[in-house]
Amino acid sequence: MRRWIVLVSVLLMGAAPASMRGRMLGDAVIGYRAERTVTVDGRSYSGTVFHMPGHDRHEQQIAGIFEVILLDAAQKRGFLIVPMLQTYVPFAFPELMAELDLPDWRRAPVGVETVNGVRTTRYRIDHTAADGSRARGFAWVGAEGVLMRLDGSVTRPGGSHPTTIRMELTDLARGPQDPALFRLPPGLVELPPGALQRLLGGTPG
Repeated sequence: MRRWIVLVSVLLMGAAPASMRGRMLGDAVIGYRAERTVTVDGRSYSGTVFHMPGHDRHEQQIAGIFEVILLDAAQKRGFLIVPMLQTYVPFAFPELMAELDLPDWRRAPVGVETVNGVRTTRYRIDHTAADGSRARGFAWVGAEGVLMRLDGSVTRPGGSHPTTIRMELTDLARGPQDPALFRLPPGLVELPPGALQRLLGGTPG
């Protein structure tokens, strides 16, 4: 489950309108804070997301453990932080997510809908990454690039069944966020990349 939370966290920067060419998909042009619910194969988890252009911070509790994910769109990398253990693990974006700035993510819009008070355009997603992983579904994106809802599936290379993923934001509050939220706190111990597999129960790709 944790590996899919990481993947959805990166996807949250996905699916921006075609007018934002040159930006990573979903890298909203505004700062905001919102509550986020992620459902993976029917299991739901809630937390808070903070965003400034180029950076995301996602907070959630999984199995009673508070975790933080920091994302850097320009570097296409992130950090999984476990505050109670005073540790973090760096990771590169999975291949599918590292390609979020490619043009074919920007499909023609298929409708206009209001999601939790935000007017959005619904876009179709159908992208196969270089490693063979495939994302399919729909994304609901506001004019400022905020991904309000995601509903689709991801199939990993060699996988026989897709993993269904749904994400939705509520209580969107626009405005600048403290830059410190997107930096690693001092005093944390870096764990080797191999620790990510143990923490996530499998690699996040």
